[in-house]
Amino acid sequence: MRFPKRDEWLPLIVCLLAAAFFWVYVMNEQNPQVENSYTIPVETRNLDRALVATNVPSRVRLVVRMSRTDMATFRSENVKAYVDLSNLEQGDYPNTPIYVTVPGNATILEQSQKYFNLNIDTYAVRSLEGTVEFFGNPEVGFTAEKKSLVPDQITIAGAKTKVDSADRAVISVNLSGRDKDFEEYNAVNVLDAEGNTVSGIDVMPSRARVSVTVEEDQRTGNIPFKVETTGTPADGYKIGKITVSPAQATVKAPGSYFKENESITLPVDVSGATATVTKRYSLAKPENGIIIPGSVTVTVEITQQ
Repeated sequence: MRFPKRDEWLPLIVCLLAAAFFWVYVMNEQNPQVENSYTIPVETRNLDRALVATNVPSRVRLVVRMSRTDMATFRSENVKAYVDLSNLEQGDYPNTPIYVTVPGNATILEQSQKYFNLNIDTYAVRSLEGTVEFFGNPEVGFTAEKKSLVPDQITIAGAKTKVDSADRAVISVNLSGRDKDFEEYNAVNVLDAEGNTVSGIDVMPSRARVSVTVEEDQRTGNIPFKVETTGTPADGYKIGKITVSPAQATVKAPGSYFKENESITLPVDVSGATATVTKRYSLAKPENGIIIPGSVTVTVEITQQ
């Protein structure tokens, strides 16, 4: 077997390098490297079910390089970002790494976050009584109050530190411009003692149904009686003094009642009368109110002309 002489090696090496260069050139021209960015959710793996991992970033952004051919078939769901929590116990773990895997020959050029400060806490569950808080004002002269809340107990679950910090479960209801009963299905917001939202916990259910009663404000006032006679007495007779006992009624009712009833009319028919006409009326009670007295007497004197 004959080996190339030393002076024959140089042309061979030059040819090999030229071929490699040409191959790279052709590949870059025909199938160039391209870059794209992806935002990937961060998974937590291998965590004991009795524990909860907090402070884990929800997502990381990646810049990935690959050939144009590979990019055409590339799927972002094939990229995985995860935190391995094997054998970890309750406590703090600074500079915990976020691992990323990409399929094929793709290369990661950038990763928005590679490390974070991990906290692991025990898992806790607790119930809170639901609280309805109003904001805004109903129509002038109206008052609102909670009628019902379903459910009235809210369950929260998550890291024990956060669950223990929860002070109340609030369902906020806007009263602005309301003048009738209404019902809403609103979000439940869990707050700490200082009124800050407790985040990173599960709230069950996340929404609750609130029924609200809106009633007109009550006021108390006096309303006079007004007598209206109909018909005419007999020939030779006329209407004399008219007496109402008592002269007015004391009413406690919604404010709109007083606008609609500036006086209470009492009709008395004196057709063909030759003597004093006395009539007693029972007074209708206002809706959602009371009236005193419950009855009134009207006396219409009939005198000779």
